[in-house]
Amino acid sequence: MVDEDLKFSVDSQLLGELGERLVTRNYIALSELIKNAYDADAKNLKIRFISAKKGLEKTGKGEIQLIDDGHGMTFEEIKNFWMRVATPMKLRDPTSLRFGRRKTGNKGIGRFACRRLAKKLTIESTAKISKSKEFEFTKVIFDWGEFKAGTTLTEIPCKYETRKIDSGKPGTILKLTGLTEHWSDNEFILLRRQVLTLSILGATRRKGFEEDPGFKVQLDAPEFPEGEGDLADQVMDAGWGTLQGQIMPSGEVHLKLNAKNIGDKKFDDIPNKYPQLAGIQYKIAWVPVLTFERAEKGEDYYRNPKLLTKSKAQKIMIDQGGIRVYLDGFRVYPYGEPRNDWLDIDKDVARRLGGADRIFKAISSEFGITDLSRAMLNHPRNNALVGIINISSEKTPSFEVKLDREGFVENEAYTKLIEVIRLSLQWMVLHYNRFLTLKVDASFTEAKDAFTEAKEEFETKTGQTTLSKKPVTADSRPVVKSAFNVLHLEAKKVASTLPESAKKESEELFSTALNVIEQSYNQSETYRNILGAVASTGVMMFVFTHEIKGLIAKLDTHAKTINRLLDKMPKDEREEFEQFSKSLGKTRKRFDQHIKIFGLMAEKTADTHRKEILVKDSASEVAESFDYLIEYYKLNKPVVDVPETLKTRPMLDAEVYSILVNLVSNAVKVNLAGNGKNILIEGRRENNTTVIRVYDDGIGLPKEYRETVFQPLSADPQGTLYKGLKEKIPDEDLAALGRGTGLGLSIVKSMIEPYNGKVQFIDTKKPWKTCIEVVIP
Repeated sequence: MVDEDLKFSVDSQLLGELGERLVTRNYIALSELIKNAYDADAKNLKIRFISAKKGLEKTGKGEIQLIDDGHGMTFEEIKNFWMRVATPMKLRDPTSLRFGRRKTGNKGIGRFACRRLAKKLTIESTAKISKSKEFEFTKVIFDWGEFKAGTTLTEIPCKYETRKIDSGKPGTILKLTGLTEHWSDNEFILLRRQVLTLSILGATRRKGFEEDPGFKVQLDAPEFPEGEGDLADQVMDAGWGTLQGQIMPSGEVHLKLNAKNIGDKKFDDIPNKYPQLAGIQYKIAWVPVLTFERAEKGEDYYRNPKLLTKSKAQKIMIDQGGIRVYLDGFRVYPYGEPRNDWLDIDKDVARRLGGADRIFKAISSEFGITDLSRAMLNHPRNNALVGIINISSEKTPSFEVKLDREGFVENEAYTKLIEVIRLSLQWMVLHYNRFLTLKVDASFTEAKDAFTEAKEEFETKTGQTTLSKKPVTADSRPVVKSAFNVLHLEAKKVASTLPESAKKESEELFSTALNVIEQSYNQSETYRNILGAVASTGVMMFVFTHEIKGLIAKLDTHAKTINRLLDKMPKDEREEFEQFSKSLGKTRKRFDQHIKIFGLMAEKTADTHRKEILVKDSASEVAESFDYLIEYYKLNKPVVDVPETLKTRPMLDAEVYSILVNLVSNAVKVNLAGNGKNILIEGRRENNTTVIRVYDDGIGLPKEYRETVFQPLSADPQGTLYKGLKEKIPDEDLAALGRGTGLGLSIVKSMIEPYNGKVQFIDTKKPWKTCIEVVIP
């Protein structure tokens, strides 16, 4: 029997298990290295990307550098701590030397996570030698390819150099070379967002230590897009409401809420105590993601609608919504990542679980909510919430991060945390229900006042009451629309007072009835707009008639030429006959072109399906339809400056075409009446609207007539347009063109307003005299 001791040995494969397999995401691997810089009392950490973008793999130069200004490491510290796996240093020295920071690194995972990012790691560290004025510089190279399975970890040498220097700047540089993966723009944007939300540590002073100025992480990556940073944090106090919670040393939960139309509320009556969560604080904001089409607007729901518009909220919250968790100031993944439902919120919403806890029975009754089983049907999804939960391992030691850095060990403390957050959110939802009730009441009052005003104005104009059965001759649309709004809000108000058993049936009945009436009204509006489009074809008829007159005149001339040639027909004159033949073909081509354009207008008028219209195509067709008139009167061809991709919202094709026909024909008229020759059709996308502007350099329009010209039958309020036309255009052409019904701009306005758009004359600069602008949301 041999009496000897046995000793463990470690296979190099362990590094792969701890690095590549245990840490499965690049940004988590990087976050572990960032924590090392924080533990070293660094104030700043720069992460530099060099040739790391996808497409540069073949260059072999891909590199990531982490440069910090911490206290650095001496050779002995690298040897005894960095090179030792699972050192108990954090347990022995839980706080940093200079600022007294609670150390966040754990079990040395960071150094082995490097293997996931790159094939080689180089450490360059400068540290001040204790009780000396000198510094020590140390460089160590780790070639992970040398640590192969089947070799002994402790026997693989790592090349290094170390030397003493008279002066230096403490800090550490980690160089990750030979990247295992190069990064696409989208991958980098995700990494950037994760890095920027990694830490929430600010300046602070801890007893017995220097004042901590805070920890700042900077990305230096010029080859990648800058991105927008942590937009979610910017809207914490701009959404509907912000909930703040604190768990006291006794385990009591104290809640505060600041919300739109609700004000400041407090709640300390959760009966359960949570001593295992003492010291935890959280702040959660609710930002409703408004995706519906009705009259709901950002200013109806957000406390700061200037900062948080409806479209901005959609972009931010869908991408970045979620409740994040921080342990000792550093983020714990995956909590708060998109589609991470760690609180089971989305699952409950999808299953329509609408019950509230019985502890809220009293407050529910106060708000007029009698059925707790449906009180949570308005509960927000994860992407409507953005929040931060702060946990201190010193005050709340029960939370332990899993070895793979993916969340906490799911012990009792973790389960109780979920319980507290869910109860807190229920309290906030009850106040949101109250907000909706108040909003409906306020909206109804506003709608009722608007309806009363519209009704009185209608009765004054028509001389008949709204209850009269006589045919209406005035524009009744304002009073009809306000009546729809009153009915819709009254239906919601009445339904909210019914028992739950009857509420759904009542809502469906009101909704169905209103939809039938509204669809009928909208159909009438469609036909009205189509009729307006048909009326606009008068201008096209002029162009067509003028072209026909010119064609007939040419045909008469050619007929005489044919007769003359038929009588003589000598060979030496065949060239003249050939020229005539070409002229006849050219004229016939122009005739065909106008027939095609006229047929196109008829086709557009017949199409009653709304769709997104490409503005440039319509503008070019309209501009071309005036070619002969432009050429005949020696005007310059209209310039169309519209992006290829610019579209309107869903509209009738005939509406867009008629709007452009009226605007361009007006520009042609004022140019003919004056000395103008130029027309510009411009299209742009501005502030989420489609903007069309038509410029001319004709007779101009004084500001005092800018509103008048949109009134029906107001053809020439300043008395200069048709006077100028008569002086330059023969009577027969002027008669064909028409002296003006004054309906053109009125028709444009009536087509735009149902889409909440507007048409107006705006100031412009030389050489232009007039600019009319159409804005379509």
